[in-house]
Amino acid sequence: MAPLRVAVIILIFANLLALALWKGWLGGAASYGEPERLSNQLNPERLRLMTEARPPAPPPVVTRSAPAAEPDDAPVDEKAEKQAEKKDDEKAADKAPEKAVADAVAPQACVVFAGLSVDQARELTARIAKAGTGFKLSETRSDAPSSWWVNIPAQGSREGADKKAAELRRLGVDDLFIMQDPGPNQFAVSLGLYKSEAAATRLLEALKDKGVRSAQITARGAGVTRIEVRGPGDSLATLASDLSERLRGASRLECSP
Repeated sequence: MAPLRVAVIILIFANLLALALWKGWLGGAASYGEPERLSNQLNPERLRLMTEARPPAPPPVVTRSAPAAEPDDAPVDEKAEKQAEKKDDEKAADKAPEKAVADAVAPQACVVFAGLSVDQARELTARIAKAGTGFKLSETRSDAPSSWWVNIPAQGSREGADKKAAELRRLGVDDLFIMQDPGPNQFAVSLGLYKSEAAATRLLEALKDKGVRSAQITARGAGVTRIEVRGPGDSLATLASDLSERLRGASRLECSP
């Protein structure tokens, strides 16, 4: 029983010691809560109470609604429409030089049409202008004869020309040719073409000595036109073939591009 008593006595003293410490009987200041703690702080007047920190509010969400579809009868923005048309025109203008650039890159060629009458020269110029860009024309007109033609004027028909040729052969004239090309000289009898008037005159005198009275000398080349055409080789070849069929009597020559 003695040990139990000793233990009880020790517990009683321990409780009394704790009570004394809690009450401040041993010299320690008692604590009665938060006000007492604040009063015991150094420089309590510098203390500030802070409100509870709150997280910043999120930024407002901005929503955009899709534009409403315009009705079919909505007014047209004329300014926007004109700007769109202007852009289309500019695109077309930008593409326009492309063909000219392609023609310039393509191999060039040159063709000369000589011996053209005024009407033939006008027709040739019009057809080339209609064919489009890429062709260049150089036209020269001759005022002096380039040759002299000894001939018997057109007989009006093939039968008349054959009859006249037969008469000439009976007179000993075998060097002759009947013109076939359509035009004012069709069915004329050609007796010779000379570069000088003197040579043509000598032939005419010789024919008269044989009894040929209807022969004459016609100056050629005066008032005729020579047109030189340059352009892309493929296009010019097609155009020149078509013109050669239309321009009867004109000569077609090649030239350096």
